[in-house]
Amino acid sequence: MKEKKFLNVGEFANICGTTKETLLHYDRKGLLTPQYVASNGSCNGKMLRASRLLTPQYVASNGYRKYSIEQYFDFDLISLLKESGASLKQIKNYLDNKNNSEYLKLLRDQVFLLKSKQDQLAHRLSMLNHLLEITEESVIKPFDTLFFEERESKNIYLYKIDPDKMLTRESSVECYSNFLMDSLTANNNIDLPLGNIIPKKYAINKDFKLCYLFRDTYNEKNINLKEIPNGRYACIFHHGNIESHINIFKFMIEEITKMNLEIMTDVYVYDCMSYILVGTSQDYIAKYIVKIGNL
Repeated sequence: MKEKKFLNVGEFANICGTTKETLLHYDRKGLLTPQYVASNGSCNGKMLRASRLLTPQYVASNGYRKYSIEQYFDFDLISLLKESGASLKQIKNYLDNKNNSEYLKLLRDQVFLLKSKQDQLAHRLSMLNHLLEITEESVIKPFDTLFFEERESKNIYLYKIDPDKMLTRESSVECYSNFLMDSLTANNNIDLPLGNIIPKKYAINKDFKLCYLFRDTYNEKNINLKEIPNGRYACIFHHGNIESHINIFKFMIEEITKMNLEIMTDVYVYDCMSYILVGTSQDYIAKYIVKIGNL
């Protein structure tokens, strides 16, 4: 059987494992035009030049657009570059200026882009894992019950706030908004979970003063970071309004004191994204943690 060198759109789409619509789209974009195109369906021997790789050798006598079998490799190259993440515009620019240096530049650009996306995905995964962990805890753990856990050290980013503004829902929203805008400026990301800090000097006196907002960090440098040290922590979950949160905080400090334990750090108050779980603007869920030691 004589080898078939010239294929119509459907036949060529079949060997390329694609659709006629994709080939027509590439044709319109100037990426992959059939090598053999009869001029207006005439048989006068004239032809529209299409392929970037091959020299025309055949005029379709029936007016159909014909692909050369060798154009499979053109399609394969476009598919490879698309799979690398290159846009059709980038691919066309390369095909219009095809040489080794342009090919290397395109590949290097895509490696850089994919590494950036990989870092972004890793960041999002880390954030989601933290949110998942604290949300699962807030659903499973009983409220208002003191418990203890070992925690690893971690760095957080601090933002100073007016403690009085955190005592009403309206002014606290303003604090959160300013903090998130500050985070975007510093890091171009909003790292979660978020939380508040009651400094140790106030905590030991059961004084509910939320002096800082904090957020988790992910591979950040050149910003002011604070370390939450590793060790044994007393923890408690609470669901309620601001007044009840003040009361549970005092209860937590009193219980720690009764156990002859020492408060060794600030109290960190993790926001459990409770507006999703609770569905009210007044009540919220938070996890209070403080490192403790023996007196």
